[in-house]
Amino acid sequence: MAGRLSNNRWLHGALTLGMVALVVYYARTVHWDASWRAIRSASPWLLFLAALANLATLAAKAVVWWIFLRPVGAPSLGLAMRATAAGAGINNLLIANSGEAARAVLVTRSSAASGTGVVAALALERLFDFIGYVLVLIGAAFLLPLPESIARWRPEAVAVLGAIVVVLIALLAHAPHPPPADQAITGTVARMRAGFERFMERLAHIVTLRRMGAALVLTVVNWGTQIASYHLTAVAAHFPISIGGSITAMLLVNVGFLARATPGNVGFFQFAYAATAQAMGLSKDAAVGVALLLQLVQNGPVTVLGAALAPDLVLSARKRKAAGAGARADGAEGSAT
Repeated sequence: MAGRLSNNRWLHGALTLGMVALVVYYARTVHWDASWRAIRSASPWLLFLAALANLATLAAKAVVWWIFLRPVGAPSLGLAMRATAAGAGINNLLIANSGEAARAVLVTRSSAASGTGVVAALALERLFDFIGYVLVLIGAAFLLPLPESIARWRPEAVAVLGAIVVVLIALLAHAPHPPPADQAITGTVARMRAGFERFMERLAHIVTLRRMGAALVLTVVNWGTQIASYHLTAVAAHFPISIGGSITAMLLVNVGFLARATPGNVGFFQFAYAATAQAMGLSKDAAVGVALLLQLVQNGPVTVLGAALAPDLVLSARKRKAAGAGARADGAEGSAT
């Protein structure tokens, strides 16, 4: 286990270093005066609306999770909201989506729900978030004039959505049954099998047509407000990107959030957004400015909100980040001596 954790740290470290090197190289090609002009010219009121739209995205995600948490013993909507905000804030401070684990821990500690039930509910929330991504990709690919690099993924996106529907139907058809008792299990393989059975039992217990329908509606709200946040920020900075361009940029930027190599995905966010805009014949330099505004609009209020609602989690995440930096510095000093 220790070796696996060490390998994961090395992998994340290498990924982060590679991303930083790419960002530094890309930053050298940017005319920053044009970026700053886009930032300075932005409308504060439209940026405020973009920030509100982003907070609505966060709220929709929290309510989806709450829908799935209720049947496993965590009925508090306030707790789901607080944990989701804290997790998003931590994701803005640390790498590797650390906030997802943190919000699961917060709900488990603060409710009667079991860890397995909370993780199952979180897995379903993340699944519906991905379903929303696929739906946006399919809708945009068929309805909007998108670049061929995006539009050509229509068949794959439809196939993925079909596979997800099959999985959900299988969960609906699966009759929940009590998982084996922990004390009757011996052996590593048997424990892993029992853990998987408990997880699947919780999923089958949570999934109903009514809950999935409500989650799907909120997922549409989630991604709709996210599109609004992207496009309002571009309009605020007088950036002449179309709604299809904003959707394309959002789809490509969100690919990086599957594995955050930097806190808040800073660097990759700007690179992906600017590269998308440049492919559409727009100014790369102004696009970098818009991307910086977007991250300010999205990360700033969410991090402050997370720290206000769950200061213990967010502050401990910052301490872990500082401790990790200190340990690396000590290690480097030891190697030098």
